[in-house]
Amino acid sequence: MRPAVRPTLFGHEVRHLHCLGVGGMGVAPLAIYLAQAGFSVTGEDDALTGDVRTLLARESVAIGPLPVDCELVVYSSAIAQTHPAYGAALARKIPLVRRGELLAEVLRGKKLIAVCGSHGKTSTTAMLITALRAAGFPAGWVLGGLFADDTPPARTGSSDWVVAEIDESDGTIEAFAPEVTVAVNLDWDHPDFYRRAADLEATFAALFHRTRGPVLVSDACAVSARVAPTAKTFGRTGNFRGTISCESAGRMTLRLGGEFTLTEAGVKAQGDFNAANATAALAAAQLLGATLTPTLLADYPGVRRRQTTLHAADGLTVIEDYAHHPAEIRALLTSLRRRVGEAGRLVVVFQPHRFSRTAQFKAEFAAALAVADSVHLLDVYAAGEAPTAGGTTADIYAELKRIAAALPVSYLPGGGAAFFGALARDVRRD
Repeated sequence: MRPAVRPTLFGHEVRHLHCLGVGGMGVAPLAIYLAQAGFSVTGEDDALTGDVRTLLARESVAIGPLPVDCELVVYSSAIAQTHPAYGAALARKIPLVRRGELLAEVLRGKKLIAVCGSHGKTSTTAMLITALRAAGFPAGWVLGGLFADDTPPARTGSSDWVVAEIDESDGTIEAFAPEVTVAVNLDWDHPDFYRRAADLEATFAALFHRTRGPVLVSDACAVSARVAPTAKTFGRTGNFRGTISCESAGRMTLRLGGEFTLTEAGVKAQGDFNAANATAALAAAQLLGATLTPTLLADYPGVRRRQTTLHAADGLTVIEDYAHHPAEIRALLTSLRRRVGEAGRLVVVFQPHRFSRTAQFKAEFAAALAVADSVHLLDVYAAGEAPTAGGTTADIYAELKRIAAALPVSYLPGGGAAFFGALARDVRRD
């Protein structure tokens, strides 16, 4: 539903916005929300995929260079200030804002349900959106990813409530003042911005303080307990309790307790981390006043690049996942290790994300990857960063060889045919 009147932005009437990095999972859903809100939206991206191009076209977001009538430019944190389009906007004196700043501004005056934290926020946001839609709760939403089906990643909704995934990575989280906050967990990450773990904790403590209504945190996160001691909790032993009672064929049943009005719920997902995400989503839905039923997540479509099965035949299953922090990788591989069992092999391909993160956590990455039967490493995905001493794939390789000398590890700089040849030979061993 498109609103009758466009909201003002930063105190000004704005009609035409341009999005730099519009193919990314932060900016693309925001562009769609802005188009839904009545703005004229264009965008560009140096690596736009066909799927996202089609999605944006369907949502009335035009792809092209900076238009002559543009009044505001929003850019992804991965866009360097040396990018030609960024420079063109500066030369024309067009205001530029970061993605998080604009998201906070366009949601000002809304009742924001903010989903945040270090790991699992996209899946939890998607589950909460799914549950509210199934319950008939009229909230809008802005996801930080793409659903695995044709559910749009953003909608304005028909009420003042909006569910949004908010990101702490670049400090723009400080612009949000939610009605309800769900923090899936808190781990030190983004060392390029938060030099100390205490800096990250202070940012979340301030967010919780600005939250006007309930704050919901994981009962398994010691940092959350310290930062938000009076918050409601979810998890195995939280105020809202959820545990897996049975699990098979891509589905699970959660046994619910504590303050839940339900005793069980079906979820179209598997794994302990998805059980925690689903428990958080259902708890948040209940806190919002939605009527819970056992089937709210029975048709949860999932999110692309979150345990996405790319191939499953002839004794080989290929799964893609966006896990890029050691804690996420450890949780994912531990779950897959159980699924594979002693009879199978767990072959892992890993591409580190950002030099700064790799430098800070190379030992933790190596320890998490050591769960595998063999590991194939790709060059670091820079995400706009310059190389950092100690933050290369070679550093992870060296750490793996130090702590797990017998583990087969392959690193062929540059990737290409040699990399895929080595991977194919490893897989064919079975």
